[in-house]
This record gives sequence, C-alpha cells and structure tokens, in this order.
Amino acid sequence: MTQNESRRERKKTETRRRIFEAAIDLFRARGVEETTVDEITERADVGRGTFFNYFPRKEAVLAYLSEGKLETAEEGWAELLARPAPLRAKLVEVFLTAASAYEEDRELSRYVFAEWMKRGFAPTRDAGQRWETIVTAILEQGLAKGELREDVTAVRGGAMLTGVYISTLYEWLYCPEDCQPPRVPDLREELRARLEILIDGLLVRTEVRS
Repeated sequence: MTQNESRRERKKTETRRRIFEAAIDLFRARGVEETTVDEITERADVGRGTFFNYFPRKEAVLAYLSEGKLETAEEGWAELLARPAPLRAKLVEVFLTAASAYEEDRELSRYVFAEWMKRGFAPTRDAGQRWETIVTAILEQGLAKGELREDVTAVRGGAMLTGVYISTLYEWLYCPEDCQPPRVPDLREELRARLEILIDGLLVRTEVRS
C-alpha cells in the first residue's frame, strides 16, 4: 500500500466513524425511526452521497461495530475452511472475532445491542445473514468430515452457538464486574469457555480434544 493509499484509507475510516457517531447521537436523542438521513449528514458534515457510499440505509449504521470484523471474516473465509484445524477452533475463532467488535466502547455497545435486539438479534438483516453463512459453512464442513453428531444439523448447531454468543455478550454488557451471578469480567475469555463446552457436546464421542 502506498502512502497516498494509506492516507485515503485513513480518511475513509475517519469519515465512516464520523457518520456513525453522528447517527448514534441522533438515535439516542430521537430514536432510529424518527432520525432522518439528512439529519445524520448535517450532524456529520457530509453529503448524502457520501453517507450512502458507506451505509445503504440509516439502519445499517447499527452494524458498524461488527462490520469490520465481518469483512475480515469474509476475506479469510476460504482460508479458514481450508485450514487443517479442528472444527472447534474454527467456530470459536469466528465468534470471538465477532465479540471483539464490542469491547472498545461498552456504553456505546449497550445502545447498539439494545437496538439490534429489537430488530431480531442482528445489527441488520444483511449482517446477520452474512455471519450465519460463515457459521453454517463451517458446520457443514464438520458434518461432511464426520466431526459432528448425526443429530446435529448446521441450522440447529448454528442456532445453539448463536444463542450462547448473544447471552454471553448480553451478560458482559449489562452485568457489572461485581455482579454475581452471572459474572463475565472478560468477554472473550468467558465466551471461549462457554463455546467450547457447547461444541464438545455437538462433536462425535470419539473425537479427542486437542
């Protein structure tokens, strides 16, 4: 990457972040439904065209925190599937990548999480479907290799894993560190532990844990 390309990438990142922060300020004050794209662009000091270069619609702003992680996961999807690693490791990696997007700003993450809970437990329908596609592909690979129990389907396994992910993220966001039970002082550490317990129950009995 050249210096000019690096500068352009930094500018794009800064612009996307500025739009995101302006939108979230307005969403908090007025609600998502009542906020208009024109109000967001005025607050962020960008044109409508610039807004739509980054977000196809105002609701897509809610996916910003996980969008970068999602893009990274999609870029490495083929490599992840081809990697000679246990199914457990691949699944844990995907969900930990998703969770890491929410660690930077817990207060902001609480707001975004509350909004996407209202919309079906996904930042946007598109983002939810894209994560589901990745998880399903990993599970289907495990099924094809005989790593999963015969009564486990990709849909069933994905739903169970996503449930653990959502509940752990919820506890981390809304329960203070001195709250017992439950207690999730470290999001990724606790998520890893819970996922591994669940995945062990999905695997065939003969698999030896690595």
